[in-house]
Amino acid sequence: MVNPSGRLRLGRFSLSATGLIICAFSVLYLLSLRYYHGLSYRDPTSYFFDAHRAYERQYSAIRVKEAETFLSKADGITPPARAHGETPTICIAIVTVRRRGDQYVGLTVASLLDGLSQSERKSIYLDLLVGNSNPSDHPIYSEKWVKTLPDRIRTYSKDDIDFEQIQAWEEGGWYRNKTIYDYTYMLQDCYDTGAEYVAMIEDDTLAVKGWLPSALEALRTVEKRTAGRDWIYLRLFYVDDLLGWNSEEWPRYLGWSFVIWAMLTGIMVAAKRNFKTELKSVPYSIIWIISCGFIPAAIALHFMAGRQTMWPMSPGVHEMNKYGCCSQGLVFPRSIIPQFLDQTDLTTDWLVDMMIEKIANYQEWSRWAVVPSLLQHIGATSSKGYGFDTSAKSLWNFRFEEYLNPQ
Repeated sequence: MVNPSGRLRLGRFSLSATGLIICAFSVLYLLSLRYYHGLSYRDPTSYFFDAHRAYERQYSAIRVKEAETFLSKADGITPPARAHGETPTICIAIVTVRRRGDQYVGLTVASLLDGLSQSERKSIYLDLLVGNSNPSDHPIYSEKWVKTLPDRIRTYSKDDIDFEQIQAWEEGGWYRNKTIYDYTYMLQDCYDTGAEYVAMIEDDTLAVKGWLPSALEALRTVEKRTAGRDWIYLRLFYVDDLLGWNSEEWPRYLGWSFVIWAMLTGIMVAAKRNFKTELKSVPYSIIWIISCGFIPAAIALHFMAGRQTMWPMSPGVHEMNKYGCCSQGLVFPRSIIPQFLDQTDLTTDWLVDMMIEKIANYQEWSRWAVVPSLLQHIGATSSKGYGFDTSAKSLWNFRFEEYLNPQ
């Protein structure tokens, strides 16, 4: 019961209006912390992110099994026959080099092909490069699926004009130069097929079932949105980590936080002044406790919950000129490839994605991404060699796993 003094009596105990509001907010805040602890554990931009649980394979585990089943039947599969002069819609280029431990490229190829109709399979051209200077060094080189699933197998030979340089890069551990050479080599190789688009897919990725229609629809969307201006790629994979509360944008976050704080505080002060009789039992101290304590705490919780939890990207196609990572799956329009290849530099110390982004920034080419991601990165050992395995394991798209339970 509330007495005339504005205190709530509970048997022998009583609480002032101020105490009651503080208790109510404290309970609500604790419940909210518990709620976001359970909701945001897979959001790498959240304080509540739990790496031990977040990287659990859900949908990707299903796709691995489906890919393994597809590979087991690869003996009876052959690339589609094409009429002379018939060009594919998309040429898919995959570069694979021997890794320490598991080789993932078979799963990559199988996941890209599994579930395609005959007409869909015919619309793509699968171009595979076994990138070791001695191709027989690669464990997959003698596997049967290599002869039946790709449309074309590329290898380096002593007759290649750059063969000695390729060997020198390989033996000297110059993986960055070698990777850029492989990448541009296959980009040109796919371009020569006449395909409308070239998809550069890394050899440790996994495709969602039905990826091709979704990718083609996304490409049509990009073409419409970029009418009259150049774009360099559509991203089929992105990493969530970089799409959080980026430090470069802190003035905007601070500004909006202040606006919200000032607006709510102003509403409370105005209400107290205009409804003096109705709010007689509410002291000004409550307003200032809410203003100086509750509102900042609520804003802090908003940021703690994570950007991907509070402001997730809607399904569809989004322009992503910043914070896009990495090069696991990029689809280039045919028109941009000659310009891009003219500006690549084999002597650089860049990584492939760094080189692409630097060129795109200089040329002001737009970059796009499809959400949710159509690819997942499954490599646990890096093709770059020792020292990169930790970062390889964390290249992950958490929303990809939600294909198991689409909302």
